[in-house]
Amino acid sequence: MRLVPLALLLAASPLFGQDPRPAPARAGLSWAEADALTRKLADIEVRARQTPRRAETVQVTQGEVNSFLNLTYAPEMPTGVTDVDVLFGTQRITARAFLDLEQFRGKVEIPTFSPLSLLSGRVPVELTGKFVNQDGFGAIEWESAYIASMRVPISMLEQIVVASSRTSERPEGFDIHAPFRLPYSVKSVRLEPGQAFLAF
Repeated sequence: MRLVPLALLLAASPLFGQDPRPAPARAGLSWAEADALTRKLADIEVRARQTPRRAETVQVTQGEVNSFLNLTYAPEMPTGVTDVDVLFGTQRITARAFLDLEQFRGKVEIPTFSPLSLLSGRVPVELTGKFVNQDGFGAIEWESAYIASMRVPISMLEQIVVASSRTSERPEGFDIHAPFRLPYSVKSVRLEPGQAFLAF
């Protein structure tokens, strides 16, 4: 019976039931959606190890992906890249973010007389491409790249990604044109406006 007053006290407390993690700094993000994607990925990983395994498809929303990237995955995000916003179209993807140019100063070739040479600090970037995948591998055929609303060559995007993705294990950085294995034993991904369907 001593537990009853304690339970009532906890229930009356304004902290009871609230998420102790800091509130998202940007509208449209939520820990609930980030956690939903975490659970889905963990479930896919478990099912992928089951034998025999039946074919299944899991739906992932654009909101879940953005919340996961900006909240759960934020500590792993490349240095200088923040406020990522991914938009899904029909087998197409648009990625927006803010890029801290000071993190890439001297690492990316910018023509002296280019307006980009006058930029500094955090600037918006936007990338668009077609997502293709087959037999457990995917690739993005990049079509356009913008920095601070100015269109830049894809080669500059290549330099930025390489500079931000170099690690001791991968000193050469990440090749944005190279096919990559889909994670969690996913066989294919179908993109539609606002959502993705993962088949495994």
